[in-house]
Amino acid sequence: MRILVVADIHETPVKLPQDVDAIFIAGDFTNAGGAEFAEKVLDSIKVKVFAVPGNMDRKEVLDLLEERGVSIHGKLVDLEGFKVFGFGGSSVTPFNTPMEFDDEKIEEAIAGFKADIAVFHDVPNGYFDWIGDKNVGSVAIRKWIESVKPKLVFCAHIHEHKGVAKLEDTLIVKVPPASKKEGVLVEFDDLENVIVRFVELH
Repeated sequence: MRILVVADIHETPVKLPQDVDAIFIAGDFTNAGGAEFAEKVLDSIKVKVFAVPGNMDRKEVLDLLEERGVSIHGKLVDLEGFKVFGFGGSSVTPFNTPMEFDDEKIEEAIAGFKADIAVFHDVPNGYFDWIGDKNVGSVAIRKWIESVKPKLVFCAHIHEHKGVAKLEDTLIVKVPPASKKEGVLVEFDDLENVIVRFVELH
């Protein structure tokens, strides 16, 4: 299975490779604009899409993802036998962006879901989330990972970081911003053996 994962597009024109089984979009299609750009992105994709909104995406972006049947925000879906869960938006920021939730709300919203693969816009606290000397990631998402133990988690949101880390048995992949023409190509037959490559987008 080959999956392209992109995030933080922020209305930047990017060409997404289509020689994959699916494309995951981990939020922030826009810069708090309407849904038109997100519509163009979805129109350009010819393979299966799974997407969540980001904190910069207004409700009409989520509505569009729902209408198109690609939203996994607060949902569990099946991808060729793998259970995939998604949750978009972010914990509260100093910038009052369109889709923010108190960490307690996030905890409530994601409780009870169990998955093999998770796609979050926000990062788990303590992983790829430091800005200056502060960890700004979601404590609720970290707790969920520790409790559910998915094999693979994708997250985005904090533009300064990209990389791969382990939290117990979970592989966390921090997706770089597509606005900087970067994405992640992930290949696996089973989730014990996952190959992660950071790729250039054009």
